[in-house]
Amino acid sequence: MKKKTTNCLQYAIWIDLQKAVIACKDEEGKVSTESVQSEIDTRVRFDGEGSNKNRLFGATLNQEKHAQNKLQQQRKAFLKSVVGKMNKVESVIILGPADTKYELHKEMEKKKAFSSIPVQVKSADKMKIHEIKAVLNPAPPPRSIARMPRAK
Repeated sequence: MKKKTTNCLQYAIWIDLQKAVIACKDEEGKVSTESVQSEIDTRVRFDGEGSNKNRLFGATLNQEKHAQNKLQQQRKAFLKSVVGKMNKVESVIILGPADTKYELHKEMEKKKAFSSIPVQVKSADKMKIHEIKAVLNPAPPPRSIARMPRAK
């Protein structure tokens, strides 16, 4: 399978635990978007589950530590997949409602290619695709409409 190559320079990423929406602006000014779904299981339930403890040889084992480890590994894999979608970057704006945006910023700092790139991290609630695109293409200020003199 061929990887789609784009010449995107500016990126705006809205990220949450469920998905990430990546908008990129290329040299010609065209903005394209891509959505990445996460495979993170935030709440796992089993049939007949009554407690989060297991009995083994007369001792109870708490599964909370294992669940946190699994969640952390899934989070890292999701963030690496989002960072892997970016190439040839000049600037990045990371948006999102929770701490995931800061974790993505840390993951980007680990890569040598992204070390000298300016990154802005901003808080934002749910955003639609056109709102994310608008971050890359800010609207010009409205011009005042000059009135034409009336014809006599």
